Order: sequence, then structure tokens, then C-alpha cells
Amino acid sequence: MIKRIVLMFVIFIVAYTGIVRFQVFIADKANREQVTETESESEPSHRVYAFSFTKYTSGGEKEIEIEGDSANILARNVLLSNVVAKAYAEETPVTITADQGNYDKSANMVHLKKNVVATTENGTRLLTEELDIYPEDRVMESGVGTEVKKDNISVDGVGARGDSNLKKVKFKRNVTVVVQDPKELGNGPTIITCDGPLIVDYEKNIAHFKNNVVAEDYRGKLMADEMDVYYNKVSRQVSKIVATGNVMIENPDRNRTFSDSVIYLADEGRIILGGDTEALYYQGEEPGEDLLY
Repeated sequence: MIKRIVLMFVIFIVAYTGIVRFQVFIADKANREQVTETESESEPSHRVYAFSFTKYTSGGEKEIEIEGDSANILARNVLLSNVVAKAYAEETPVTITADQGNYDKSANMVHLKKNVVATTENGTRLLTEELDIYPEDRVMESGVGTEVKKDNISVDGVGARGDSNLKKVKFKRNVTVVVQDPKELGNGPTIITCDGPLIVDYEKNIAHFKNNVVAEDYRGKLMADEMDVYYNKVSRQVSKIVATGNVMIENPDRNRTFSDSVIYLADEGRIILGGDTEALYYQGEEPGEDLLY
């Protein structure tokens, strides 16, 4: 009797162990299949492809070239990293680089962000953190702080819009222009500020300032409602300034001249006053004292 009980107990243990092992095998197999399916589904989102695209106009001319890394090259909106783009306004393109970007195929628009740098072959450089490119309109636009550098002239402002070759750039507001005369490095630069807008025409070498314009260097200060500043194409120095509206000139001695308009001929060192004019001479030692008309 005891032998029979022991035998039945052994058989029960063996059967129970077999059932447990079978259940573990089934569960392990299911887990492996689930993991395989998950990896198969997630693999494409982690795979990075090289993206390259060129768009042409109806006349067969290039509009834009885009290269970068992407995980969704077949999507309508292609998310890019390590972007290199070439926007064509003429035969010579402007080359733009950025850390990240988004190319909207249906809207034919490129949005770039983080360390965006646009460079032309003649050396003009635009630097910003966000830039929209509209290839069909041959326009680039930024809504944030933007700096444009060319030769000895640096322009900084909030919001900028320019053609694809950066020949003309409009800054919306809070503009600062720094012009360093190569022959007068020891005297410091000429600094011009305005509330904006400012339009810089690099092809015609002229800048149009508007609203609360202040130009200042070691020779004094010039203030006006509007100001056109002309640059010498060869020397890259300020050659002429035409200021209009509530014009005030202050020399280093703090003597002031007020007029409706002023033409400053830098090459001749001559100032031409226009409209009603009055002078204010300072003779005291403290600001605001002993002012004589």
C-alpha cells in the first residue's frame, strides 16, 4: 500500500513539473514573439536615411537643393538634421546650413532652425536661429534676432526678410548697424541705431533707416526721424548721410545744431543744413547748464 502511495506521489510530481515547464515554455515563446514584433515596428523610426532633393522651375532652372539626414523621407513634411540647402535667385546660389529643418513638400517651404547660417559667394553672411525659405518666391525670412555681415558692416535686428541672394535685406525693428572704417580702427566704429524698419540694399550700397535714428562715432552724434546712409563701394566707408525730420547734430563739445534736414558729405567733411536752423552752444561744466542760443 505504501509503495503504491509513493509511486502515485512520484507520478504526480513528474506530471506537475512537466506542466509547469510547458507553461514556462509557452510564456517565453509568446514574450519572444511580442518583443520581435515590437522591434520590427519600431525599427523604421530609428533608422536614419540620407535625404537629397532638387526642385526646378517650369523653365528648367533650379529653385532649391536640400540635403540632410531624415527618418521619414517619404512623408509630406520631411524632418531633417544636419541640413545643407542651396537657394537659387540667380545662377549663383546662397548656401544655408542648419542643425535642424523641416521641408514641406506640398507648400514648397523650408523651415530651418538652430545655428542657421546663410552665405553668398560674395561674402555676405546671415546668422539666425530660425529661417523660412520660399524657393518659388525667392525669399528668405526670419522672425527672430538676425545678423547680417558683409565686409566691415554688421547689421543686427529683430525680424528680417531678404531675397535669396541677400542683395537686399529688410530688418523690422530694434536695429543696430556697426560700420568700422578700416583706416580708423583706433577711433572705433560708427554705430547707427533705429526703431525700424531698416532696408539695406547691398547692391546699391545704401541703407534706409526709419524712426528714432541715432548715428554716433568719435566725431559726435546725429539724430533724425529718417536717415539714408551711403557707402563707398570700394573703400566700404560711409560716403554720405542724408537725414530728415527733427535733425540734431551734437559735436564732442556738446554744442548742438537743430534743423529740418542735413546732408553730410564724409569725403569732404562738409555738412549742409536745410530748412529752419538753430544752434545751441554749451559753456558750462555740468550737463544742461549754460546753454546759449
